[in-house]
Amino acid sequence: MKSKILLLLAMVGITLSSCDLTGEANYTPQIYPYISTGDSLSLYYTDIANVFRMDTINVGDTVSFYLQMTGVENNLTAFYLTQSADSAAKIILPDKNSMDSIFLSSSDYKTGKFFMKGTSTDLFFPFKYIARKQSNEAKLTFTIVSDAKFNDSYIGTNSSTLTIKTPIVEKLVSE
Repeated sequence: MKSKILLLLAMVGITLSSCDLTGEANYTPQIYPYISTGDSLSLYYTDIANVFRMDTINVGDTVSFYLQMTGVENNLTAFYLTQSADSAAKIILPDKNSMDSIFLSSSDYKTGKFFMKGTSTDLFFPFKYIARKQSNEAKLTFTIVSDAKFNDSYIGTNSSTLTIKTPIVEKLVSE
């Protein structure tokens, strides 16, 4: 009987000692887009992963967006904001002073490159999107990068990208 208990304790000891308790939690970062409350516009899923379509807007319209980004348990290190090359819209960023308190001086706000200190797991980012000319291809692309380290890319990645397509039409003039 003693030998069975000793054998059981030995197996439990071997099992527990084989656990890697020094590992880190690694998660793929996530981006959640929102249109400001009070606006009647909506975002819709498309048949392409991580691509949303927004309701059609008119030239001259301003849409207030905010993004919630999270690294879950990993720290965020960079955020990229790009728009389609057709210059169909203009992006109005938050006040420079408020961004300077969050992003590193190596960031280039005009080109949409925001580098972070890597000490925060979450980022809340508001901005405005102003439609300037008609386009069926206008889009915004957001990429967030975290300090997660994956040994196998099939399990996850340290970055996540989300795209919002924003059809823009000419404003109808009523007579």
